Amino acid sequence: MTSLNALRVRYRLWRNRLIGSATFRSKIARFPGTRWIAQKKSNDLFKLINGFVFSQVLSSCVSLGVFEQLKNTVASTEAVAKGCGLEPGRMQLLLEQAERLQLVKKVERDRWVMDDAGAVIAADPGLQAMIRHHALFYRDLADPTALLQAPAPDTELKKYWAYAHAQDPADIGTDITQPYSELMRSSQNMLADCILAAHDFSQYSAVQDVGGGEGAFLAAIGKVCPDTRLHLFDLPSVTDLAQKHLAENRLTNRTEVHGGDFSRDLIPDKADCVTLVRILCDHDDARVEQILANLHRSLKPGTKVMIAEAMAGNSEGAQLAAVYFSLYFLAMGSGRCRSDADIKDLLLAAGFKSAHTKTTPNPLLATLVFAQR
Repeated sequence: MTSLNALRVRYRLWRNRLIGSATFRSKIARFPGTRWIAQKKSNDLFKLINGFVFSQVLSSCVSLGVFEQLKNTVASTEAVAKGCGLEPGRMQLLLEQAERLQLVKKVERDRWVMDDAGAVIAADPGLQAMIRHHALFYRDLADPTALLQAPAPDTELKKYWAYAHAQDPADIGTDITQPYSELMRSSQNMLADCILAAHDFSQYSAVQDVGGGEGAFLAAIGKVCPDTRLHLFDLPSVTDLAQKHLAENRLTNRTEVHGGDFSRDLIPDKADCVTLVRILCDHDDARVEQILANLHRSLKPGTKVMIAEAMAGNSEGAQLAAVYFSLYFLAMGSGRCRSDADIKDLLLAAGFKSAHTKTTPNPLLATLVFAQR
């Protein structure tokens, strides 16, 4: 430990002893010049304690259809209660809590509209799907100590994301892949917008999305890059879903869909840019090494590779993402939230070169790491 770090540690220990003193906290809370600091620290701590309650208010609003009842309209408590199938008194209770969380707003004595966050949720079916999906995660977090202690916990998320643990992913049927593929597709609009705002894909003649699911990201590229050819590579049980979705977006005439296991099967070398969106984070380092080694083996020199996912970092969004995904992947039984430095190291170890980071407008959703074959 350097002398500067030793000094920082000594200061932190002294500060902790001071803040841990009830007498000191009482003085800070009473003194007018520092009272606001004490109140903010107290409120921040209570937000941590009460966070699960907040999330359940949001979950209830989505599952009951509160935002649907208030979409583009003003409604009374009784009208919202009737639409949601809830007794008016309980509806009033929920709406009051939602207002305190800035999800809805009371505009008259008994009239409600959506606040900003509520309007975003109401307009995004993918976000609603993710909120509903969190019911699985919350069940896995019911006993967080057991989750942390178990070497290989049997969790709801592990069953849901079965492909991450399969001995032979190519043998997984549509009955398993369809639910999570639909979830990934429906929740990808904001992520795709975030990536497209950070990088211009029209510079490529062809883009291949490896692990592209039902083709949501490719469809987003297709809308803004009319001259770019599109390729998708994923498990055979997913490719039929992808072809259907891309056909619905009228992209069949410039799209090719390929089936296989991206950790071992040869990936078609038909694009000058290959993307992996929310792929590496789902897997442990050993499997990521296999995926990248196979990708390096499959592609011709000069091909650009883009990794896009939420990454640990110093920004507020990156910190929030790391806290959330670190526990999510623990419950899932596979993967981790890596920093961009971690991902660049993995790319370089696989033989790629010129690895570099590009920030996006929203690090909470994604950071981009590029490299060249």
